[in-house]
Amino acid sequence: MPPADASPTSEDRARPLRRRPSWQLPAIVGGYLAAVTLFMVFVLHLSVSPERLLLLMLIAALVLGRARLFLADWVPFLVLFLSYEYLRGLGGKFGMPIHDVTSLERVLAFGQVPSLVLQQAFYHAGSVSWYDIGATMFYFLHFAFPLILGYLFWIIDRRTFLRFSRALIGMAFAAFIFYLFVPVAPPWKAVPGVVKIIDHTLPSFTDLPGVPVPATVYHWLTPNAYAAMPSLHAAFPLLGALFALRLWGRRAWPTLLYTAGVWLSIVYLGEHYIVDIIGGVIFAIAAFLAEDVLSQWWAGQAADRLSAKSARPSS
Repeated sequence: MPPADASPTSEDRARPLRRRPSWQLPAIVGGYLAAVTLFMVFVLHLSVSPERLLLLMLIAALVLGRARLFLADWVPFLVLFLSYEYLRGLGGKFGMPIHDVTSLERVLAFGQVPSLVLQQAFYHAGSVSWYDIGATMFYFLHFAFPLILGYLFWIIDRRTFLRFSRALIGMAFAAFIFYLFVPVAPPWKAVPGVVKIIDHTLPSFTDLPGVPVPATVYHWLTPNAYAAMPSLHAAFPLLGALFALRLWGRRAWPTLLYTAGVWLSIVYLGEHYIVDIIGGVIFAIAAFLAEDVLSQWWAGQAADRLSAKSARPSS
């Protein structure tokens, strides 16, 4: 029997250490967030609000031993994100003329309005179908998806999270300026016959009869009914998919499937035109590229400062 303090042999030194697969941690955390979110919505009948997501993510950060870093990175991000949500609600109160892009939609869709066509084919007034619920879920994950995806970025590569958060906030405030000066009516307001389906689907799985719904931060935010163009429901998932593809490559293809599901859902629900989606795509790609240019410029500036400091003669 070798002595207890025997040094490792050359064979031991050559043996590679077993490392946890790179997908394991994000899969566990992503599964935890998804499972708890679905439990909140379908069992507890609670909406997925920012403060609830923040609490869920903080619990995971505590388990990972990164709670202080989480608060330092996420509190400013969420404050800016909620500031945008608040300002967006004010955008429709400045008296700017409301624009109707239905004619442009008909040009792109060969004389049709896709929201109206889809609802005539699939929507049944007075009843709620499974795909109505599914489309509503896609619609209301508009806020949760970028936060959950951003959290996965933060766990795997903090630099990617910081770049994603900069692009997301910049894109949101750029869209707010557009909403302020060019308010656009959604299909359910501008096209006769288009139904605002979420008014009929939302109570079916987010309310319990006789049970008061706890107030969330959304109760103090005023929605803007004329913030249709560009569609941030289209832009947020696409921006997340672009960063995910850069970080994970082909393994990020589910984010593209989710993005396509959101686009189909917002048209079917009567919330957005295809024209709005195109606007959202333009904003997302522009934000992605602009953040890339900004990061490269900032890295160049930092390198120049470091070079100048190292070249300075020491006293």
